[in-house]
Amino acid sequence: MTPAAPTGTDSMLAVAQGVLDAQPFSTLVGARAVRFTPAEVEVNLPLRPDLTQHHGFAHGGVQATLADITLTFMGAAALGPSVLTSEFKINFLRPAQGDTLIGRGSVLSAGKRQAVTRCDLYAAQGGQEKLVATALGTIVRADVP
Repeated sequence: MTPAAPTGTDSMLAVAQGVLDAQPFSTLVGARAVRFTPAEVEVNLPLRPDLTQHHGFAHGGVQATLADITLTFMGAAALGPSVLTSEFKINFLRPAQGDTLIGRGSVLSAGKRQAVTRCDLYAAQGGQEKLVATALGTIVRADVP
């Protein structure tokens, strides 16, 4: 007997992690889907020394990667699984230091072909979180399998 397939938000989370596991760059940075519902997503990655810049802060490219993943997952929640990032912008608010980077996303507006999504990035250490960046993105339906 095989285990029952996950349902609802458990299924969404499993699919999200499967997408991350299939992307070599996402596995390189260690991105992990923690929560995925139609209303919110959370993606975390460990802030390892090899992901920092010369001052020891999370590299801006790593923060942008986490923001892009989070924004796109929210777009998929609104539009369906075949989506791409059309554009995004990120504002770095303070240096990101800690053990973990956390991306939390939401949908601001969604139509039939595109969604505008938001991601707030937090650096966490010792149970404390600090908002370090915020990003806005436009996610579009893609004509890909």
